[in-house]
Amino acid sequence: MKLGFIISTAVGALLAIVVVMGMGQLTKLKKQVADLEQEKPAKSATRIPGAPVTAPAVASSRPSGPAKSGRASANSDPDEEEGEEDRGEERRRVLGDMFRQWAESDAGKRMQEAQNKRKAGRLFGPLVEDLALGEEDRDYFLEIAGAAAGAEDALWGELMTAGDGNREKILEEWEAENSERSAAMKEFLNDDSDWERYQNYESRLEEYEQVQGLRRTMEGAGVPLTSEQEAQLVEVMYEARQQTGMNERWQGRGVLNQLDEPGIADRLETDWQSNQEAMSSGVNSVLSPEQVEAFNSSQSRTIRQVTQGLRMMEAFTGGGRRSE
Repeated sequence: MKLGFIISTAVGALLAIVVVMGMGQLTKLKKQVADLEQEKPAKSATRIPGAPVTAPAVASSRPSGPAKSGRASANSDPDEEEGEEDRGEERRRVLGDMFRQWAESDAGKRMQEAQNKRKAGRLFGPLVEDLALGEEDRDYFLEIAGAAAGAEDALWGELMTAGDGNREKILEEWEAENSERSAAMKEFLNDDSDWERYQNYESRLEEYEQVQGLRRTMEGAGVPLTSEQEAQLVEVMYEARQQTGMNERWQGRGVLNQLDEPGIADRLETDWQSNQEAMSSGVNSVLSPEQVEAFNSSQSRTIRQVTQGLRMMEAFTGGGRRSE
């Protein structure tokens, strides 16, 4: 999966909150949250102190906790559960409105375009050099490639803060825009071999991004990667992702299935562990024992950050909820 999806979802949502508050929406948000709090039954342990709230027992992705035992869930009041789901939906709607307001503002669009181009320049740099693009062609290439990467990063944020009835429409628009960008890129490259090189590179973009982070980690640990090791790691990680089916479950339409049920972070941890096991032998053959240790430490840190962001968003919006 594109791990940037989830990390940027949490960061982007928080940024949207900060910016929209600065645009004069703080009073409105406080009133909406206060109204939600007043509607909550007194016996509920959940509260909204201005930070992400704990999800109700039936929707929580956390495996343990004093307020989340199976016995508590079994004895809960159905009316209270339904009310909590409605409040989660309302919190999600409020956050989604703020997220979209920021994304549609001139400042938000300019910032997103600049971020997309920087990211594309960083990730597609080697391919741009191989294609020997001139300055004007390079800018156009990065504009298309950056827009595609940015759209994928934003998909989780849009879907997590959308109402159940709007998710299918959002995904269909995302798919249509992806097709348009692919057609524009193919027309621009105007060469079958260049188009094939682009597709092969783009399909491994997640691995290239991870290896860039690993490069810094390894250098910091005093066990730097060679260029040959980086290339081999990209292939090892890519093959593991294909083998374990992470793409189907965590990208595109797979995102809808993940958001339909609570416990997203737990499922991701399980799939992540399977992916680590699938690439283990390949990693051991490419890296030295010291590098393997640094690699495993970096991977553990990454999944911890990702699942923390997921749990924060899931708690705030009331967890996964099956579309009707």
